[in-house]
Amino acid sequence: MTVGKNRVERAKELAEFCIKCADDKKAENPVIIQLPETSGIADFFVLATANSDPHLQALANHIERQMREVYQIRPISGDDGNPGGWILLDFGDVIIHLMLPEIREKYQLETLWGGK
Repeated sequence: MTVGKNRVERAKELAEFCIKCADDKKAENPVIIQLPETSGIADFFVLATANSDPHLQALANHIERQMREVYQIRPISGDDGNPGGWILLDFGDVIIHLMLPEIREKYQLETLWGGK
């Protein structure tokens, strides 16, 4: 990370890094959604689809480990295990949503939050 980046630029860098991590583990359809400044939740969501429960857990473990090793960041909160096919990792300005296909289809976060 370059010194002097503002919070949103840094958050975008982290989101892009999480996309790379998801790609490393063969996640399907990884996307970044920039949230409106007024959301009050975070600056970015990262969404990715896993093809099975073990794949879902492997994605979460890989992203969490890489964020810790490269950026010295741990999630503020996250899911233990795999409740209902959706794992959330909250890194503050970036929130990662890892889902099984049926869960991603059901909740359609891209549509809800104005993503593409």
